[in-house]
Amino acid sequence: MSTSPQIVSASDEFPDELPKQYEIVCGNLVRKAVPTFDHGSIQQQLAIFLAPFRGRRETPGGWWTSSDCEIELFPQERYLPDVAGWKIDMVPERPRGARVRIRPQWVCEILSPKTAGRDKGVKQDAYHRAHVDHYWLVDPEKQTLTVLAWADDGYQTILNAGPGDRVRAEPFAERELELSWLFEFE
Repeated sequence: MSTSPQIVSASDEFPDELPKQYEIVCGNLVRKAVPTFDHGSIQQQLAIFLAPFRGRRETPGGWWTSSDCEIELFPQERYLPDVAGWKIDMVPERPRGARVRIRPQWVCEILSPKTAGRDKGVKQDAYHRAHVDHYWLVDPEKQTLTVLAWADDGYQTILNAGPGDRVRAEPFAERELELSWLFEFE
């Protein structure tokens, strides 16, 4: 596991302000797919699930979380993860601003047919290079959750869960997550 947040500085190669929904992935300007209704619903369910962890300063285990915020992991690499989290004991002050230059300890991407290859490929590699401790992949079509944990030689899958499973998924294992609830859209 990594020890401290990585702070990076901006470069002049790309404009400082990108159009909304654009990422710079491995030096390439990439338009992020427009989220579907189901995608937005999953983000809302995740926000509800994460609520007990948010801003909890008085005891260990508190998190700052945000959805779709721009994170600069490296100079000239900017990402818009679906949901990201920073442990309060590692990042005592809530990240602020249009672009966050502090590495998160957790990232979640909600897969779509257009983004799955990138989310499981170059973005996963970038999150690993940045030492993001935990990486979640949520697949709305298959109704699955894959939890990956950082290791020296690449992310290791520590949990694969499907419809009907009830899990305690790192780094939020203090709370049980019922997968069918995550995908309830009614």
